[in-house]
Amino acid sequence: MTTETATPEKALADVRKEIDAIDDAMQDLLQKRTELVVEVAEAKARAASAAGKGSFVAFRPGREAEVIRRLAERHKGALPLRVLIRLWREIMAAMTRIQGPFRVDVFGPEGDALGYWDLARNYYGSTTPMELHGHAREVLRRVGHDRSAIGILPQPGAAADSDWWVGLATGGTSGLQIVARLPFADVAGENDGARALVLAHSNFEGTGDDTSLIALSVAESLSDTRVMTLVKEAGLEGKRIASAGTDNGAAKHIYLISVPYHLAADDERLSALAGGAVIEARLLGGYANPLQRDSDGE
Repeated sequence: MTTETATPEKALADVRKEIDAIDDAMQDLLQKRTELVVEVAEAKARAASAAGKGSFVAFRPGREAEVIRRLAERHKGALPLRVLIRLWREIMAAMTRIQGPFRVDVFGPEGDALGYWDLARNYYGSTTPMELHGHAREVLRRVGHDRSAIGILPQPGAAADSDWWVGLATGGTSGLQIVARLPFADVAGENDGARALVLAHSNFEGTGDDTSLIALSVAESLSDTRVMTLVKEAGLEGKRIASAGTDNGAAKHIYLISVPYHLAADDERLSALAGGAVIEARLLGGYANPLQRDSDGE
């Protein structure tokens, strides 16, 4: 019996055939995944119709965060983690659009529009309809009137127009919640890029590792120490991340507080905050905490 020694050319051809087979298998699985998503969309549509609603919101940022975390946990090898995330973000955005209309309104201040636009494209797909707006209030207006839209706005305190959250705190944008934070992967030493929050007609769902955002409306200016004392007395942890003046009836000052866990809208601790110096405590939503990595494999 003789053994034929493979030439380098034959060995390379065999590897390419294996890669082609993997590509075919990946495409087959994506097609199967799409079929399942269509089934889910049809079930959601039936449920919405039975409940007397005209439509449903397909966007599920909490579920998306859980999927990315699970994939990141099992990821290994030379493929950079952020490349893996980008691939799955494209898939998720496409699947969302398959279920119904979906578009993105992006805040893009003059001189810094590219950063927020790139964030939006990286996370919500290369073919998802997107529109750039120079003012945060225009993003709020557009998203507020369209249940199929989400808004990308600057993280409070990080850029021009970053006091847009006051509209949520005073009830001027009914039905909208903060539901995500971008980017979803923070790599050590690379934290100088744009940071944004995502607004949507969707619920802030808990994922087990979250940050909640609440707004305290008060009649007088309070020190950071006093604000944090009020938060602690209500049984909450947190820190002040932004503040703004307002002329909304009795309220003259609003403080934005981040809480390092998920809060539901009916949490009794929110009710405990109201009273005394605090005129109103309002949950603005929150986000699944981003992945923290020393490097992403590159």
